[in-house]
Amino acid sequence: MRTGVELLLWWGLLLLLDLVLISSVTALEIAVGGAVAALGAVGATAARRTSGATPGGRAGWARALWAFPGTLLADTGRLAALVLRTLVRRALRRPDRRPPDSGFRQLRLTPGTGAAWAGAVLSTTPGGYVVEVRGDVLTVHTLDGSSSALQRALTGGPTDGAR
Repeated sequence: MRTGVELLLWWGLLLLLDLVLISSVTALEIAVGGAVAALGAVGATAARRTSGATPGGRAGWARALWAFPGTLLADTGRLAALVLRTLVRRALRRPDRRPPDSGFRQLRLTPGTGAAWAGAVLSTTPGGYVVEVRGDVLTVHTLDGSSSALQRALTGGPTDGAR
């Protein structure tokens, strides 16, 4: 039963993503998208089982979903400003600079928070990308040193700091 639900969730998510990304929604596109989404669902389920990953706990799920849209907008703005600053520096023939606080940070998740879903949600924002998971500690590459609302929702407060 659990495998069937997981397959159905993956299939629905992948089909929805396909429908969002295609230019015209026709019966043929839906049929092909549904078939490919089914293959993807089988592959995703097999990969999760092989890796031994578990969905994890649900603690912080509602707070993370509440913080996600604002974090996505804020991180996109910070990324756009960084790109614009870099373009201006290049136009003025000044050397490029890495943001002073960019790099790797370690985030300790709130107890009961599933590392798999937390890492996936955090990696969908432009401001952070999870590169390693060890238990309840995520190693995240960040755009700059600021702590996003999503990071605070997942950790239950300020981040642990840079490494």
